[in-house]
Amino acid sequence: MENLVSSIQPIQPMTFSKIGETEKSAESSTPFLNILKDAVNEYTSLQKTVDEDSTALALGDADNLAQIQIDSFKAEAALQTAVQLTSRVVNAYKEIMQMNI
Repeated sequence: MENLVSSIQPIQPMTFSKIGETEKSAESSTPFLNILKDAVNEYTSLQKTVDEDSTALALGDADNLAQIQIDSFKAEAALQTAVQLTSRVVNAYKEIMQMNI
């Protein structure tokens, strides 16, 4: 029969980064502004595609109705993503403003 109990490992001391190291790691992460800009740019490009598809559909030049619907769903999802990102930022800002210092 195997030994199912393992020995207790000693607790390792906590290590803290220096102030300069924390700033470097914060700089290496993607700023929220870039994430929001990317989401808005993606929505804008998808919306242009949907507008072109709608015009082609209205003129009778559309060949692939399934692709038009897929593009429409993509634009809708991109819009929902951008709205969710902004609402989360507003909620976080409100929480920070309500904190007692």
